[in-house]
Amino acid sequence: MKRIFQATLGASLALACSAGAQVANQELTIGDTEGPDSVSESKYGLFSHGYYRLGVGSTDGDEFTAFQLDGAGAKYRLGNESDMYGEASLGYRAALGNGSDFVAEFMYQGGGDSNALTTGAYYDPWDGVAQAYMGIERLGAGAFEESFLWAGRRFYRRRDVHMNDFYYEDFSGDGIGLENVDLGPTHVTAALFYYDRDDDDMDYQSGTFDLRFHDIALGGNWKGEIGLGWIDAQGDDHTGEDGYSIRGHAENTELVWGEWKNTLMYGQGAGINFNSIGNTEADSDDSRIRFVTQALYRSSEDLETQATAVWQSTEIDGETETWFSAGIRPSYNFSKNWGVAFELGYDQVRTEGEDTASLTKATLAPFYSFGQKGYFARPQLRGFVTWANWSDEGAITNQDAFGSSTDGLSVGLQLEQWW
Repeated sequence: MKRIFQATLGASLALACSAGAQVANQELTIGDTEGPDSVSESKYGLFSHGYYRLGVGSTDGDEFTAFQLDGAGAKYRLGNESDMYGEASLGYRAALGNGSDFVAEFMYQGGGDSNALTTGAYYDPWDGVAQAYMGIERLGAGAFEESFLWAGRRFYRRRDVHMNDFYYEDFSGDGIGLENVDLGPTHVTAALFYYDRDDDDMDYQSGTFDLRFHDIALGGNWKGEIGLGWIDAQGDDHTGEDGYSIRGHAENTELVWGEWKNTLMYGQGAGINFNSIGNTEADSDDSRIRFVTQALYRSSEDLETQATAVWQSTEIDGETETWFSAGIRPSYNFSKNWGVAFELGYDQVRTEGEDTASLTKATLAPFYSFGQKGYFARPQLRGFVTWANWSDEGAITNQDAFGSSTDGLSVGLQLEQWW
């Protein structure tokens, strides 16, 4: 599998350097840096994507600590991110002739503990290459008029909920792919990924094939997508079995009041993580069902609200764990510069044979928006007060920071920006 992948990757890179064509004109989530589409007005030449968040805070008068329920797949993030994180890319686009373009992008990312700025705590840094790919936009006329042939490392057509930073579908990584082939009633996108970790801590490899049928007209501006994934895994630390996933999406971004996105997913074996790496332990009897819904409601130019709900059921070794999550975040601008956001989130994890655990988190965050309005307007400098309460001692991932307490209060400042 590895040799086949490497040979195919080499051939694709050679093709990317010598032929001509165009990248899929992807619909990027606002604030998402993935993909080759430049946010600048200049079509050719250099372009850049990036994101950073930088903040300081204190929890119960001590180090800033995030609140997340143990077993939950995400946490509600407003006033609840005790880390610093950034990513920045530099890309280049050039004409190849016959309507085709060459594109390449390199992105680096890194982060660490924000308490290093206030308490002298160890920064605990991490960093790495997030993206490094090249490709050809537009492979000719007809079905390939808006296609994209690529090879390298990509943030690949990810789906997330902004308010809890939950990437519920994330087949990113090292691979090759062909996107956005127009077959009339649907567009087809396919990619092959390879993951290899062989060090002192783990010996695990996986090859993943991802196939998507998208832009399916469902009526009334609703669009659908069907995704199919297969993961072939191996290695000394792979104790499970190969797996697959099936994902269905339906969304409408042109509703009178805003947009609404829905996803239903099923995974089995190594495919239960809904990503390109897989699960090292899940076997053919293990499975996961995940449902995600999110909406952005635009009441007016000044008031926009995002709401989400997640229901997930995972069965491993004959035991079932259920995660339910619901949250809402209205954001209101008093003026072009000043506003306030409020976020309320609730998570519940129920494990078979154990007591149900829960976490409620609320944040009030006045902000300065640098002359812009809107839920996704950035940069944004915000102050925050966050309160959280959980069901019992040990229910959250950072219980050691709170002793035997089952509630906490954080205050602080954060700056967030993307481009």
